[in-house]
Amino acid sequence: MNKNLTLIYFLLLVGTPGCEEDKSNNKHHRKTIANSRKSSQDVTRKVLFERFTRKFKPLTLPLTIKTLDIQSTAAYKPIMDKDSIFIHSGYPNETWAYGMLPDTSGSIQLVWLAPAEIYDPVLTTFTKGGQKISEQHLSVGGCGSDCCFTCDEYIYIRKDRSIYSVDSIKSCTCDESGPKKNTMRKYIRYRTGKIGEDGEISLSGVQEKKLK
Repeated sequence: MNKNLTLIYFLLLVGTPGCEEDKSNNKHHRKTIANSRKSSQDVTRKVLFERFTRKFKPLTLPLTIKTLDIQSTAAYKPIMDKDSIFIHSGYPNETWAYGMLPDTSGSIQLVWLAPAEIYDPVLTTFTKGGQKISEQHLSVGGCGSDCCFTCDEYIYIRKDRSIYSVDSIKSCTCDESGPKKNTMRKYIRYRTGKIGEDGEISLSGVQEKKLK
């Protein structure tokens, strides 16, 4: 009797080879299924992303965007709610595909227009498989309409992928009778940045410089 108890105790401690082998096989099977599903999802995402990028017309560098000239969106294709897996906007169907920067060997670089009083160009970079790398709004954000206020905003992306956004502004103090004399200010608001080889976008905060 004691010998039987000892044998049972020993088997419980070491387990049986067959059970351990089954556990190992099950674990390997589950891992294989998980990897297969991920691979299938990656392929599906890549196919959807390639379709999505067709909305964007090819752009050339150096690129100049004058935001005040973007009045009509008739020339652009809409970014729909279904496209939110790539570009998420709080205003689906009011967002527009502006264009794709050239040389996609490192990353896919897309410019799109976010709705605002003046359309706001946004740059988003992706891997070739459609995974988002980085995103930045390119506008300085100083343009608008007010008494004695004028602005002229440009966004430049050069061949070396450096970015310069600048808004030339004139403004003055106003009261009920209109603009006050001798209160005119002339200045620029600007941002600088660059698209890295890895697709990461670095962009400074808005800076201001007084003009004579």
